[in-house]
Amino acid sequence: MHVSITQPRQRGVRAVVFPFVSGDMGGSHVSTFTLARALQEEHGLQCCVLCSTDTLIARHAIENALCVIPTGEMPVSRHHPLYDASRLFARLQIVKAFPMHSVVHFNDLRTMQSWGPVARLAGRPVVYHHRSLNRMTPPKRLLISLAHQVICISASCQDNVSFVEPARCALVLNPVQIDPKSAQRADARQFAAEHGCPTDRLLVGFVGNFWHWKRPDLFLQICSTLLQVRSDCHFVVFGRSGDWTEHDLIRMAQDLGIGDRVTFAGFHLPGERNIAALDLLIATSIREPFGRTLVEAAIIGTPYVATDDAGYREIWNTWRGGRLVPVTAAADEFAQVALDILHSPESVALESNERAQVAKDVSASTHALQITKIYNRLRHLLRGAVEGPQEARI
Repeated sequence: MHVSITQPRQRGVRAVVFPFVSGDMGGSHVSTFTLARALQEEHGLQCCVLCSTDTLIARHAIENALCVIPTGEMPVSRHHPLYDASRLFARLQIVKAFPMHSVVHFNDLRTMQSWGPVARLAGRPVVYHHRSLNRMTPPKRLLISLAHQVICISASCQDNVSFVEPARCALVLNPVQIDPKSAQRADARQFAAEHGCPTDRLLVGFVGNFWHWKRPDLFLQICSTLLQVRSDCHFVVFGRSGDWTEHDLIRMAQDLGIGDRVTFAGFHLPGERNIAALDLLIATSIREPFGRTLVEAAIIGTPYVATDDAGYREIWNTWRGGRLVPVTAAADEFAQVALDILHSPESVALESNERAQVAKDVSASTHALQITKIYNRLRHLLRGAVEGPQEARI
């Protein structure tokens, strides 16, 4: 694939490259594409995604009007260091072809391991967007030290990288852009019905991929408990396989005796359509770095019950929109709070003016403006850039 990037005759950041080594989509990718669209449309920065071809990431990048730069590698969850070493020269040629006025913006440490050293060797400014709550081992600290600037999506994430000097670390909330058409209740319920959900029952849902820390198994236990009191509920799981497969969770539901009351609807974008279909969102994650599903629910007006932990607590403290349960809560405690909300959802759902304020606080425009200010602080790193038009051929 051939990508041509022509730079204007001026200093400063004019292009941003977002690398990824995996092929699947998640919340960090949605946030990245939301930022990239705003950077292109509102700030005139050309945004490219460096990734494997024929992947979900590549497809969504193209759908979002972003250019795709092929890595020439297969998508993986993480590369082995020896493989990274063997690919160093080939990767260096790719990165050297980026415009000198570009920033390389990383969104996970797996990709930093593979492409961070290469970006530094090529003399490109490196931004690392910290979106996780890791156990900060020496190798992870070393990778983060490669970044000229670290951006954290929550106070919890910022605490997680407290070893980074304050001058190199900024807190910028994730962008959450809601498509009003996708958030229409009637259309969202029709979408859910097309994926097997009944139209005559309350829908209680889980939205997230099936990782241990998101605890979809606890969600199913909560469903079992709820069903003993509210027979008018049906449950829907939006997500894809992770530590558990969908088959694993289907078997769990069957073992709990609720197999016929749970619909596994798969992974679908946009996420707000999934949430708009629900009468109640149950968010069981622990150590959630930010929790965009809670923000989407608050904006849409879908009440939620979530774990009182990390990013979820920050979201609730800032905007409300639901209720929290202790991080140690068992299924019956979750279920009791869920029953209270289902009895009186208006007691926690935000009013229209409050929802509008949340949308403004996390808008793509607000986010992109803050990010461009960070990019501009890196301009001094570009002073050696060659003047005049350049073409990057990849």
